[in-house]
Amino acid sequence: MFRSPNRRTFIAGSVLAAALPFAVPAQQDKSLLRVALGGLPTGKGNPYHNIQTPTIIVTSAIFDGLTRLKADGSVGPGLAVSWEALGPLTWRFKLRDDVFFSNGKRFTADAVVHAVTYLANPGPATETVRRDMTFLESAKAVEATTVDITTKIPTPFLPRYAAILLIVEPEAWNSMDLAAFSEKPVGTGPMVADSWAPGRVVLRANKTSWRAPTIPGVEFLLLPDIPSRLQAMLSDRLDVVYQLPPEEFSMVTDFGGSVITINDAAATAILFNFGKDRQTPLNDVRVRRAINLAVDRQTIVDALLGGKPKLSGQPAVSAAFGYDPSILPYAYDPQKAKSLLTEAGFGNGFPMALETSGGTTNSLLIVQRVADDLARVGIKVEIRTKMATQYLLDFVQGRYEPDAFTLQWVSYPSLDAIQMSTIGSCRKTNPWYCNSEIEPTITAAWSEADPDKALALRHKVMKFYHDEAPSLFLYDNVTFLGLSPRTTGYTNIFGFIPYEDVRLS
Repeated sequence: MFRSPNRRTFIAGSVLAAALPFAVPAQQDKSLLRVALGGLPTGKGNPYHNIQTPTIIVTSAIFDGLTRLKADGSVGPGLAVSWEALGPLTWRFKLRDDVFFSNGKRFTADAVVHAVTYLANPGPATETVRRDMTFLESAKAVEATTVDITTKIPTPFLPRYAAILLIVEPEAWNSMDLAAFSEKPVGTGPMVADSWAPGRVVLRANKTSWRAPTIPGVEFLLLPDIPSRLQAMLSDRLDVVYQLPPEEFSMVTDFGGSVITINDAAATAILFNFGKDRQTPLNDVRVRRAINLAVDRQTIVDALLGGKPKLSGQPAVSAAFGYDPSILPYAYDPQKAKSLLTEAGFGNGFPMALETSGGTTNSLLIVQRVADDLARVGIKVEIRTKMATQYLLDFVQGRYEPDAFTLQWVSYPSLDAIQMSTIGSCRKTNPWYCNSEIEPTITAAWSEADPDKALALRHKVMKFYHDEAPSLFLYDNVTFLGLSPRTTGYTNIFGFIPYEDVRLS
């Protein structure tokens, strides 16, 4: 499944108004930052429900984590200003002493203890933060601004995970059930929830926040269709448009707006379905390498993604800890690809079924371009599509039917290259790829506390996957945003938006 930008034809506003179930309200408060998204948080203001877009875009306005991931992939301070490992299972975090929750309560170590205790104990299985932090054991307040967090297993890169440990105000949390708190969440962020309605969420400024905003609030609008978002921006009714298609960049800039590129924490790829239980040409590593050599990634990126994404040659994004810059993407070399196929006994090519969830026009166009390139070396690709929900369910449950399928090598939530092993190694339940040769290195990488040794182990894993080519590596994901002429200071750093930096002229 790709998350690349939509590629649609611009449609007149009158047609949109009649055709779309969602629209920009007729009466708007233009003092607010108006943001159009393709979805809104299903868990509303529950910070532990989900950490993906669009949820994190909203919750990062209301809550803060202990740390914050930076654009270069390093870890910076959040509610914690420093941290150190006390041993293989315990980390000590020093906290800010000038922070208050939106209800006026002071933020202290007790709030961190509360959050860790909640996630370490049984709770809703639907909360993805709980699943991502199953290693949490307990926390102890050493003093008001110092907290120790203990894990069940060595977690040497806990500060990276601490970015998604969003802190709620304990008294407010305990005084309500989860549904009520989700409606009126209390955090330390620059915004507080004002209203949740179908297709619309409004946040108001938390002027007492330690990162207090200058704008009076944010309005999030559910507009699934790209043309409707563009029409609304050109009508001065939106300030931020997500998933702007490259062919519409000039429409935004000609209007006086700007276009920014934000990096994702996942790399797009086409995974190969092979192994001892399948009779397939893909079992031969020469065939898998040939496919990587046969696809002209740069031309695809230039034609369909504005030339912005970085080409990929390993199962991690370039900002992730453990990414190896010395590993270059496979070069486009169809002659060498053809030679490898001949050497492997498939000089006349072979048929291959490739499944995708589609979802956007660009996704299908990218897959089609891949298929066209492979056809030139004799590989006849049959493209199959499946609904995204069923597609992901099949992957999670280990139902791998086609010869290849589109997916992403993920580095989230910790922006760590070794996260890729959760979807593409023996560690995954019902794995599609399991190579026992590299598993000891993966296991060691997860628990190695020494940064230099941990980096070297990750580099070894990246090189192994590059050479073994269990996927067609494509590019690091990006998303394009259109900003209105009056909007400055808006950015998105792996889901986190520093709303305190946003200005509306």
